[in-house]
Amino acid sequence: MKTLAALSAACLCAGAAHAVVVTVNHNVTLLPPSGYLEVDLDLDGQVDINIASNFYVSVWSGNTQFTTPYALVGEVLGPDNEWRQGNTWMDLHGYVPNFVQDGLLHLGVRRTSVGDFYGYMTFNYDAQARSVSLNAFTYENSGLPIVVSASAVPEPAAALLLGAGLAALVGMRRRRVD
Repeated sequence: MKTLAALSAACLCAGAAHAVVVTVNHNVTLLPPSGYLEVDLDLDGQVDINIASNFYVSVWSGNTQFTTPYALVGEVLGPDNEWRQGNTWMDLHGYVPNFVQDGLLHLGVRRTSVGDFYGYMTFNYDAQARSVSLNAFTYENSGLPIVVSASAVPEPAAALLLGAGLAALVGMRRRRVD
């Protein structure tokens, strides 16, 4: 029993140390209507992507890639998605409203300057002005696929691992008391 409890506690610590969903808040509401703003998504001092409020997205240097089209809440972003570099106007065919959920758009991003991680940018969508502003960048720092979420929540596997670790700790405590 002690071995099982120790192993569960070790898994809890190892999982918590390696697999974390990170959200970097940006709240950039002054994206240019044309041209672009260079954005350091992960705040490490290096530009990752260029964006504008007219749905323009580009990557001309570095390794960052993005998806087209936008992602929906619940979608898995990982190696099975089509990733690209270059530039695009994400609203060329007027399809953006099909991807708006609770006033937000999500664009898949991978390979920022901090590593080959899967993530997504969250944009606030202004339907009246037909423009976007950057809200946040969320990524999974282990390199595993990430599920697009309306808010940053732990992955189910991480929650299961946390529960197993806590149960093991409770079991160890009860054994000591007895």
